[in-house]
Amino acid sequence: MTMPFGGEPLAHPMRLGAASTAELVSLRERFVADPAGTDLSRLRPVIARSWRRSLACNVRLGSDVFTQTVEPHLDDQLLACAEPVLTELERLCMDTQGAVCLTDAQGTLAVFRGDTAAVRQADRAFPIHGGRMSEDLIGTNSDGTALEEGGAVQVWGGEHFAETLQGSCCTSVPIRDPLRRSVRGVLSLMLPESLAREVDPRSILLIVQGAAAEVTRALAARLAAREQALMSAYLQEVRKRGADAVVAMDERTTIASRGALALLGQSDYSVLAAYSREAERLDQTVQRDLTVGPDTVLQLHARPVLLGGESAGGTVLRLRRKEPGKVLSKKAAGPTPRRSPFEGIIGDSLAIRRALEAAATACTRRTPAYVVGEPGTGKRHLAQVMASRLAEHTVTFDWGPGVDRPRGIDEVDAELAAGAAVVLHRVDECGASMRESLTDLLDLLEQPRVVCTLGRLDDELLPLISSLGGVEVQMPPLRMRREDIPALAAHFLSLDDSPATQVSPRLLDVLVAADWPGNVHQLRNVIETASARCRTQELRMDDLAQAHARGLARSKLTRLEEAELYQIREALAEAGGNRLRAAAMLGIGRSTLYRKIDSYTHRGFELELRPYE
Repeated sequence: MTMPFGGEPLAHPMRLGAASTAELVSLRERFVADPAGTDLSRLRPVIARSWRRSLACNVRLGSDVFTQTVEPHLDDQLLACAEPVLTELERLCMDTQGAVCLTDAQGTLAVFRGDTAAVRQADRAFPIHGGRMSEDLIGTNSDGTALEEGGAVQVWGGEHFAETLQGSCCTSVPIRDPLRRSVRGVLSLMLPESLAREVDPRSILLIVQGAAAEVTRALAARLAAREQALMSAYLQEVRKRGADAVVAMDERTTIASRGALALLGQSDYSVLAAYSREAERLDQTVQRDLTVGPDTVLQLHARPVLLGGESAGGTVLRLRRKEPGKVLSKKAAGPTPRRSPFEGIIGDSLAIRRALEAAATACTRRTPAYVVGEPGTGKRHLAQVMASRLAEHTVTFDWGPGVDRPRGIDEVDAELAAGAAVVLHRVDECGASMRESLTDLLDLLEQPRVVCTLGRLDDELLPLISSLGGVEVQMPPLRMRREDIPALAAHFLSLDDSPATQVSPRLLDVLVAADWPGNVHQLRNVIETASARCRTQELRMDDLAQAHARGLARSKLTRLEEAELYQIREALAEAGGNRLRAAAMLGIGRSTLYRKIDSYTHRGFELELRPYE
């Protein structure tokens, strides 16, 4: 009774001489104690290889190995195609006290269904949602070993490395992308070992292989329909727009017209992919100004591709050069950052050029200014450089969290009287009495050498801003200047003593598409941390710290979730982080808000903006 099975003859472990689970457990314990001196010839080769890998990864034998949980990342297409198959297998499990599982491509449990008692028992033993089944964490198991072997795997009772799984027989088959052939998930059937020993293992394998093949066929059919819809939308846009540059893209395919190929560089497609996903997520047309090259600004229109009235999972993007009168010339925007007085402000997007143009105007006229921007956009640095243009000596007063002591109005007055230029950093966070004192002081001065920074403008700050009478400089958030991310990443990488000289295309795509609530400061932190871990000439996804990788690879949001996340962030910011006030502003209970915050945080989103400065 032989059958192809991951390159191995398929056989019951008892027929290989391992008389019982107890003997397999004893063999494993001897192997852990003496790897070189233990004979594993009684094991199937696929299991022997897995045991050796498990030992090399220092996997523990105890039941506490299931300690790491993460949010699984299964795309909507795979879940939709797998649903009918999962339902059928779940019916089978009801008669066999088993369970059906679906993990993502990293071995994280996303779906766990089956007999009620079996699911309840499994839930007591390990996390059935978000549990990490990768072989390097819990050792030999069918999900993780199937990912390592790249094919179907069965693991019987005592062959498992983790004691928690030794009462089960598990059969896993990878689900592959019909186009790229990469693994998109793993489908598994988990049966009690007592029942599985009475069944021909070939029949169990055939059931799971057939189910996985059905999911792959459904993916292929959906992929064909999506590709046809994408191509049709692309051709329609090309015929309609004539000389405009047109790009159509989804997660796997990019189609570009000749005009687009002439306009765009390789890194520009990563930026387009980020805006494409934004249009798809919002299910509406997205319009942006996109800077390519040193002095070319394009108008970008990205609209989702529809299939049967619903999103087909792709986007058509139209690119057109902006009219010359509407484009900031390179001269108007100031020299490039490395040669300008604004050293350290990296980027050539239209948004950052507008900010630097306003800053240059204030410096030329020697007038006060106020820099508005989210935490981490670099407003403190820009304000300090601007202040250095107003006087040789500059002093920064900071009212943000973590400052050793509050700064009094007498100190500010004394520094201005001594001829210094003063930066009032995070002035929106100082107390009401201090704001009033600053307002009174600025009323007495004509064109004071003052540059303020603030996170947001509100009615309470209007008197102070009116007294300042300065130029407003808007520092854009990183999500509004995604085309600057490749240059920023390269710049931060060049500052570190690291062997890496470039960012891999895959990591660059992830960086450009990320949410970046901490803006440029957060990006720099990610690059510096990864650079310290890198040992090659290319910075890759594997170099990211676990916390950063989780945040960058967060799960997608629906349109409703996107709107809800925005509202919660706005309410928390307006309430100064006070969750009770934020809940009242949103019209929901405090416990409800806490649950929503915990849910989004667990998925890798930051809601309460940290003081990245």
